[in-house]
Amino acid sequence: MQNGIQGFLEGRYIDLSEHIQTDLHIELLKRTPSAYLGSCRFKLPEIEDNEDMYKKIFKMLSNLDIGYFFYIGGNDSMDTIKQLSTYGKMINSSIRFMGVPKTIDNDLAETDHTPGYGSAAKFIATATKELIRDAKVYGNENIHVVEVMGRNAGWLTASSALSRGEDCVGPDLIYLPEVPFDIDSFLAKVEETRWVKKSIVIAVSEGIKLKDGRYVCELISSQAQFKDSFGHMTLGGTAQYLANTITQNFGCKARAVDLSILQRCSSHMVSRVDITEAFVAGGHAVEAAFRGETGKMIIFNRVTNNPYQCTTMPYDIDKIANIEKKVPLEWLTNDNTYVSPEFLSYARPLIQAELSPIMVDGLPSHLYN
Repeated sequence: MQNGIQGFLEGRYIDLSEHIQTDLHIELLKRTPSAYLGSCRFKLPEIEDNEDMYKKIFKMLSNLDIGYFFYIGGNDSMDTIKQLSTYGKMINSSIRFMGVPKTIDNDLAETDHTPGYGSAAKFIATATKELIRDAKVYGNENIHVVEVMGRNAGWLTASSALSRGEDCVGPDLIYLPEVPFDIDSFLAKVEETRWVKKSIVIAVSEGIKLKDGRYVCELISSQAQFKDSFGHMTLGGTAQYLANTITQNFGCKARAVDLSILQRCSSHMVSRVDITEAFVAGGHAVEAAFRGETGKMIIFNRVTNNPYQCTTMPYDIDKIANIEKKVPLEWLTNDNTYVSPEFLSYARPLIQAELSPIMVDGLPSHLYN
């Protein structure tokens, strides 16, 4: 399917064997950012009042002689698997529907983690580390507020703390959407930090909210309020608002740094552990479907952390779809401005090892369709 279920409904699908023909193609695919087949923001309607759409989908699947349906993605994608597998059971279809986890947000329920997260976390930690180093060169007071993706779950923002090590102090403050954000407390913490150091780096999730439920980015009067088909409001501008607020209150230089979509498409910074597990998840989904499983998603269970080992198993999609896994509150410090060693122990194995780009003419080469 090109562009997911939406593209399928529009009759846009291809034979992958015509595009991926050699081992080199597979190696390039591993190093190609984003989704090779494209993505979509299309929500399947409820079955009760929209059965005609499901009849159309299953008729198309039958005409193409499709016996196995695999859908790669996060929460919204698992909702698609839930709906299709439910309808398949209603009409006694023999088609097997399996979910393959892939989301940098790491917010799928029941699984220890999701492929995609490790590579994004590796990029965020690296970018944070390099920013901290650059911020020190001037010797004068400067504050950087780094905006990281994360609507309701702060897994990505928390990964900025992985930058801390022998050669880096890490970000000074971290704010996740798991707890309400208080601007006065934020400013007080910034002022306290200013007394002890000139260069300050703060990581914030784009989705941090005030106690009344409003996103901080909504405080920008010019912020456009756009919602996608899943009802998700477009977020952005959180770091800029906070940087402006810091400047207004303290009269010092504050700069917003928005990592934006670079977090999900910087394939030169992928984690080999992450890429390997992505392939494992796909392969095990196929094996499970061939055994007769349907309406399931492959989940990871962590067996040990040192050495790092995970097993996989198919899990009921009804217990995963539309349920968000958030950073445990016990993994936050008492004042909710940093993450605990338990989080670092959890996340660090996921960013290990590298998959070096295949360079052509000085730039990374990608698989192009």
